[in-house]
Amino acid sequence: MMNTATRLTVAAVFLCAIMPLHARDAQFTFVPLDDFEDTSPWIGGDPNTDLTQKDAALTPSDKFVHEGTQSIAFMVSVNWTPREGEKYPRGWPMMTRHFDPPVDWSAFDHVAFWLYTDTRITIPSGRALRCKPLVDGDEGQDWYTIPGIEAGVWQQVLMPLGAEYDWSAVTGFSFYVAEGWYQDGDRIDFYIDDMRLARRNWPVFQSLAISSRIGPRGAPPVLDAQISGPFDGAAVRCRITDLEGAPQYEARFPLQARRALVRTDADSLQPGSHYALASVVDAAGTVRDIRTQYFRTMQPGKRTHLSLITFYTPQLIELDEEKLEQLRVLNDSAYAAVAIPLFGSYNTDPIPDFDDLTAKLDMVADALEIEAWPWVSLNRMIGAPEDARGHASTHAERPEYFQAIPMLDLANETGARADFLKMFRIAARAAKRWGSPGLVIDYEAYNNYMAYTMTILAERRGEPLEQTIELCEALGTDMARVLEEEYPECVVWTLFSRLDRPVVVPGHDGLVHPMPGHISQGFLNYAKKHGVPCKYLCGGEVSVGYYNANPEALRAKIAERDMKMAGPLETWPDHLFLAGTISPYHDHTIVTSWVKDRAGDDPELKTIEDFQPMFETLFDAYDWVWIYASSAGRTVPYNPDNNARYSAVYEAALTASAAQ
Repeated sequence: MMNTATRLTVAAVFLCAIMPLHARDAQFTFVPLDDFEDTSPWIGGDPNTDLTQKDAALTPSDKFVHEGTQSIAFMVSVNWTPREGEKYPRGWPMMTRHFDPPVDWSAFDHVAFWLYTDTRITIPSGRALRCKPLVDGDEGQDWYTIPGIEAGVWQQVLMPLGAEYDWSAVTGFSFYVAEGWYQDGDRIDFYIDDMRLARRNWPVFQSLAISSRIGPRGAPPVLDAQISGPFDGAAVRCRITDLEGAPQYEARFPLQARRALVRTDADSLQPGSHYALASVVDAAGTVRDIRTQYFRTMQPGKRTHLSLITFYTPQLIELDEEKLEQLRVLNDSAYAAVAIPLFGSYNTDPIPDFDDLTAKLDMVADALEIEAWPWVSLNRMIGAPEDARGHASTHAERPEYFQAIPMLDLANETGARADFLKMFRIAARAAKRWGSPGLVIDYEAYNNYMAYTMTILAERRGEPLEQTIELCEALGTDMARVLEEEYPECVVWTLFSRLDRPVVVPGHDGLVHPMPGHISQGFLNYAKKHGVPCKYLCGGEVSVGYYNANPEALRAKIAERDMKMAGPLETWPDHLFLAGTISPYHDHTIVTSWVKDRAGDDPELKTIEDFQPMFETLFDAYDWVWIYASSAGRTVPYNPDNNARYSAVYEAALTASAAQ
């Protein structure tokens, strides 16, 4: 049966896609913004990467018109072939209108427009088209992913204007797609018409998050209520209960703006599970909206389990005395554990039997004084594109092993599924032999990132979406069975679970997760039904993320994650837990690649010592945290001097957090 939080999540996701038009129009007041009878203000091209935009066209059209004589057509032909002078073959086609002078949208809470999608392809179930307003001097809110896009029908889109942003000087509006979301050769045309600004006629929640993870351990939870509609005289009521409904706290917060961010004084809550029931009351005292969110409070005084997960760590099958000496550096560190990759992510050799690995397993046990967690990768059963543009083409000794796989070997068509499950069983047995609490699994689809998108995965495998979902969940079930047989108390530390990113797929009942989310569901459902006493950690790589500019930005991600993961955490309270992550560096002047891109030239975080407040924020929020020591950050974690410097900062943060 669907729990309360899940029902609310489903309702919220479906709302924009299926709300009857008469009901929607009654809730909003609309003001015209662009009827596209003149499309000359709109221009194509991404100013940061490609202004020529060879793979897209922008033109007025009378082919599909919602109202008036024409719409604007944004036509994308995906072409991954490198061409002369083109820096990014998989580009980001974009269309933008600039406002000069800037316009004031502060009286509104949504941008509305009509969208018609013309295509013969299977529309990606995750991201197909994004949009956002532009604000000078501020990145503003993140790109809005338009949900539930369906071909052949006009759909009204309502993009919320986040209550935490200043909309008094909007300089433009953009749409974009990434060619990487699609397959080479795809053609998709978007027709956009009747763009309007909208404001709700009465106050409702735009979003609601309650979290005990964005303060010191044991501190009262923080309520973040963002409102659409008039807030003058309105208020938010919050009631916290235990799981049986017994009241634990109640308060009323008058609204002074569209956002109420308050730390409650619910300081008597015990660590564990709770419900927050919040309502919006208008100036006349009428309840206009109600939300319920499950959340967990943290145990004060608990020291976070800190783990190192990095590709600097040597693989088990390649261990020799020199590499063992490298591992011994960590014996004098703040880490409680290190993940040991049993095999490389691109390994295509026959999987050895467990008994053939025991000698190397014992070498690790003898060398390390901290925990060793076996680490395996789902990439073993992910197919590489035939055009050899996946990572496997440069990292695998036998790319043909991956090229034979139909995107994901869910039915063991090539034997890769069996290979993966054999690796997973070895990892469980290795963790038990080492006396380690658990193992690490990396769901990253290095060979082909399109494998995450369930509609494309089903199409590539030539089967209905429902069957692909069943097969993904069956894989998770088999993983849980392995633990039941080998190591029932094992902790499975995933780098991410993708349970926080469900989407609406037209024609499919219920929500669809990215591929790892359905594997996670299969695992958790089996563990819950059969009482397997394991734990499943969602590592946070794609939610909290590796890099945030400062503690404030990190706390915002933590609170947002609590909101998005409330349903899964409620569904599997004894099995699913959250972990956090970060990818630090010790000198911002030497970082490269994606770390340099995110940090910029003058970051707030310049040295490893500057990261201490970031670590304390993570350790306050999560009982498990992993450090991703990246090559882009030039961390070199097995250098003794680096290890000592980083560990001093880790230890100070761990101690400060546990002292709360």
